[in-house]
Amino acid sequence: MNLPQRVDFILVEPVEGGNVGSSARALKNMGFSNLRLVNPQYHSEQDARKMAVHAEDLLRSAKRHASLAAAITEATWVVGLSGRPRTHEERKLPLGPAEFGQRMLSLSSQDRVALVFGPEPSGLTNAHLGLCQDILTWPTSPAYPSMNLAQAVMLTAWEVRRLQEQTVSANHRASASAGELDGLMEHLRHSLTEINYLNPQNPDLILNDLRKVFSRAQLDTRELRMLRGIFHRLDVWVSRHGGPPTPNQTRS
Repeated sequence: MNLPQRVDFILVEPVEGGNVGSSARALKNMGFSNLRLVNPQYHSEQDARKMAVHAEDLLRSAKRHASLAAAITEATWVVGLSGRPRTHEERKLPLGPAEFGQRMLSLSSQDRVALVFGPEPSGLTNAHLGLCQDILTWPTSPAYPSMNLAQAVMLTAWEVRRLQEQTVSANHRASASAGELDGLMEHLRHSLTEINYLNPQNPDLILNDLRKVFSRAQLDTRELRMLRGIFHRLDVWVSRHGGPPTPNQTRS
């Protein structure tokens, strides 16, 4: 089951039908379809449909629950969205976007996530947050930290989609092997020696730093071959201008 199918967006006691419709539209924009409503307080389904535009199907299929506890029974990770300051040592300190992203990327393909949003006037209560394993706070301006419900849903859905695409991209990359990296480093040793860039007394000083740079970059096979090609062309130029033959080409 792919990530969008494993993420539930739960709106707790929403009071404005327009916000629910806008949230449904935001979810459809980002490729999500699991909308859940907990004890909704709005009365105008027309407002919800009007703001949903082409996402009315999400409104019709949205599961309704009498309590948050009932809405999260299938979830293995429950995250409440809250902008309230929480500095008391006995309370959960909120995750920032980076921590949230790391946790999302560490989930297994079987884990189900519930993202919980509170009612517009007050947000999630302490009782609601007590049912959440973590709290996510977006870094908004201290002068006006509270976000509109639909905007919070859109921002969160966008971030989860971005993380999903990052994971898919990473899974399709053929990472360079340690042997390939060693080959690149030996190539660099030759090329940088020929242009007198390395210190003859301690050539590994710079080479070790370069290895760290390439290791952090997590090169894939294509990127590594591109670098080898660049340094090969450097070798050819040096060879044609009085330097020694390249490792892969006889000097003409």
